[in-house]
Amino acid sequence: MRTRQLPLRWVAGVVGATALVLIGLRGLPAAAPRVAEPAPVSDAKPAAVSSLAGTTPDGAATATAGNALVLDPALIRFFDYYLTTVGERPISAIQAQVQHDLDGRLAPLAARQAKDLFARYVQFKTALRAQHAAKPTGRSVDILREGLRMMLALRATYFNDVESRALFGPQDAEASAALARMAIEQDPTLDAQQRRERLAALDARLPASVRADREAPLAVVHLEEAAQQIRAQGGSEDDVYRMRAAATSPEAANRLADVDRDEAEWKARIATYQAQRGAVLSAPGSDADRQAAMDDLRNRLFTPEEQRRLAAYEG
Repeated sequence: MRTRQLPLRWVAGVVGATALVLIGLRGLPAAAPRVAEPAPVSDAKPAAVSSLAGTTPDGAATATAGNALVLDPALIRFFDYYLTTVGERPISAIQAQVQHDLDGRLAPLAARQAKDLFARYVQFKTALRAQHAAKPTGRSVDILREGLRMMLALRATYFNDVESRALFGPQDAEASAALARMAIEQDPTLDAQQRRERLAALDARLPASVRADREAPLAVVHLEEAAQQIRAQGGSEDDVYRMRAAATSPEAANRLADVDRDEAEWKARIATYQAQRGAVLSAPGSDADRQAAMDDLRNRLFTPEEQRRLAAYEG
């Protein structure tokens, strides 16, 4: 089973910061009507939705030893997993499925608490979509900051402080950090060196887990840069492997070597295809003959799935 992943952990830069904050500002799609009360629960299992086929719910709904609902961000991810189907089916059908799933996961007390939270979350997200901010003016970071302020004020009408900290605390902290980074990047009074220094100081205050999330993709980039440098200096693939194994692990180095081989094999097939394609297209004969020859060439070199990528190489 694959998991339908929804949350964004961390993205650096202006565009990434914008995306991160907008996640918190997003309401339900237009197809979702306002919901006042939880939908009635049926013992029958709700019908499956095609977009969720082959997936397992993201997040979790859990309870304490005393059967009280655990409030944490995983519960919101669990709700969002089902709310991605808004537009495919009525909100009442989504509520029925969520309630059915909660009854199967939790004891009655915790299930009732979770259903109440879900009903309020749907109301909040529906109201959030209907909320209209003032006409945007100023820097994008100021517009986003005002949008975040309005969202938090609206959310406070549906969730108390304890619930908000437990359910949305990490998301709020990441949005605030993203806005702080964005403000530095958009500050016209800073030169490049000052901007780097302030961003470094901001990063140093981040929790270790957030720094690790940010640095993980960069580590792969640094490894690839080091591999390219070794090759440029005449090093062998064994030299590249030893560097990667020392920086990560032998298993990771083997996986990266497999990626290198797959990429080299793909590039070789593309080169063969481009050369033979030119010959086929310039050959005498009818358009039908050339089309048949092209179909044969593609089928010899590529799988049907790979052929979908060929347009990028045919310009």
